[in-house]
Amino acid sequence: MSPLGGFDEWLNILYSLAQASGSTWTLDYDSTPFNSMLLVNIDGYASSESKLPWMSWSDWGWKATVASMADIIASGGRPKAIACSIGVSRLEYAYEIASGIGEVSSWANIHVLKCDTNRSHGDDWIDVAVLGYTLKPIPRSGARPGDLLVQVGPIGYGFLSDLALKGLIDIRDYPRVLEYTRRPKIQLDIGPRLGECSIRASIDNSDGWIATLYQLSLSSRVKIVVEKTIIIEEALDVASRIGVSEYKVLESWEDYNLALAVPPQNTDCILEYCKRYDIRCDIIGRVELGSRVYYKDLELKPIGWTWVD
Repeated sequence: MSPLGGFDEWLNILYSLAQASGSTWTLDYDSTPFNSMLLVNIDGYASSESKLPWMSWSDWGWKATVASMADIIASGGRPKAIACSIGVSRLEYAYEIASGIGEVSSWANIHVLKCDTNRSHGDDWIDVAVLGYTLKPIPRSGARPGDLLVQVGPIGYGFLSDLALKGLIDIRDYPRVLEYTRRPKIQLDIGPRLGECSIRASIDNSDGWIATLYQLSLSSRVKIVVEKTIIIEEALDVASRIGVSEYKVLESWEDYNLALAVPPQNTDCILEYCKRYDIRCDIIGRVELGSRVYYKDLELKPIGWTWVD
């Protein structure tokens, strides 16, 4: 799960795969990818890349499901149903993964439509599809110069996970981080609110915060300028103690927070919602003419999870 380089190359691969499959996801950034109020998202994971050492198999099932749900929420929807397929080398893993999926479905009050099980002779894997509905779908391609950049939810969990994987910290010393990385809990009802607040563009952070902002910039053909970032206290403390640059914290992945492009007159709508439900949320930057992502005056290298070494 460590962030890798080659992000531009990785995005080009994704576009090529989408075109080869006949997907409507193309390089035409000015068109919305949605044509109905039904939203569908599917995510797949290999255990060697996704299951953190401190996770149980049921934790892994929970996280994979939440990760797929986060895309529905970022698109302005409310998750309604789940379908999944798993491939495992041992049958007991299948029962544990199914238990985790069942627990997250109970927590989120959504239905599990069907789960398929396969035998894997190599890496264990899981695919989770989530269906949702929306009255007003929110694309990634709608950001416009003059919009304000709003962050919903903090980052830093993935940053600390990365340090733990490298042996630089013991994740057990940070119980709140340990629990969130095992079983992340996202804001289930904020999706429809994005449409009510006329959010122009939205994207969730799974592959890395810089990568997330970079995708927003690329999809909307705009420049993203970040002035500050909401970071969990544990990540700030550790970064300061071990002398890690604040820019490394911005690579944090699997935080499942949101980046929103919001017309200035609509920011109060989303900020008041966050305040009402005790969600950490703030204006962190702006959208300008141009391209790429900048932290104040420094251009950020597009680093995030890819399949490219």
